[in-house]
Amino acid sequence: MTMITRFDHAVLAVDDLAAATAVLSLRIGLSVQEGGRHTGFGTDNAVVRFGLDYLQIASIVDRDEAAATGMKRAPMLRLLAQRRGGWLAYGMATDDIDALAERFRQVGLDAVGPYAMRRERPDGRVLRWRLLQPGGTALRRPWPFFIQWDTPDAELLAAEPLARHELGATKVTGVSVIVSELKAAQYLYGEQLGLKYEGCGAHDTPGASAACYSLGHFRVELIAPTAPGPMLDRLERQGEGLCEVRLGVDNLPEARRLIEGRGGQLVAHGDGSVEVCAAGLADFGACIRIEQATSDAE
Repeated sequence: MTMITRFDHAVLAVDDLAAATAVLSLRIGLSVQEGGRHTGFGTDNAVVRFGLDYLQIASIVDRDEAAATGMKRAPMLRLLAQRRGGWLAYGMATDDIDALAERFRQVGLDAVGPYAMRRERPDGRVLRWRLLQPGGTALRRPWPFFIQWDTPDAELLAAEPLARHELGATKVTGVSVIVSELKAAQYLYGEQLGLKYEGCGAHDTPGASAACYSLGHFRVELIAPTAPGPMLDRLERQGEGLCEVRLGVDNLPEARRLIEGRGGQLVAHGDGSVEVCAAGLADFGACIRIEQATSDAE
């Protein structure tokens, strides 16, 4: 039985925090707030809140401090040495991180932690949590990290209140993760993490197959190349890990009009989702799809 309760957040690493947040705000209508510093990790952050779930945009402001963390920031430093940005990792929340760590040991999943983390916001408020990372890090890896907040939910939302997004986005509905071996990734997500299997089949990108897992209304799509093509090229260029985030919107036709009205282009997919192609997004590796949100009761 899984102790994982929900999706928490996805992290986008960028080389220019101000420029990246401007793209998300001006090009696709997301409301971005200052997030503050990860104490001792050399990064500054901005957040896009939908509730307890959110997107985090992170940039390195002190390379020496980041390098001193060793494995905890090395993948981010490598990513930003190669390109302007990209999805770095995503996290799932738990209400008992110590028990989750013990369960991982029992199922043969090596993990580091839990250990204490903190982020100091520009207004001086300090947000605190504990972190558990399979394999020592979840940055540019095909698995999530796990987080238990020490700061109560009400305080989190008071510190970073939900703002109205012009896009009409209300939640993160899913992520896509590129993997080199689908069967190994399925064992990880199904047997070790305990997420619900939703099926397997061809992906809408030629030369790739996919398997899907869910936690409530949140969906994880695992994608593996099966032949030469765009997905194999992407795997060879970027390695395994988070490659796309899906956002649920209140009104998909209105969201499409907003993006197109700001010069963006959209690519419709067979599952009803729409890939966003807006100026600047690709520069920062911010692959985003939007889809019609459903109510939690559905």
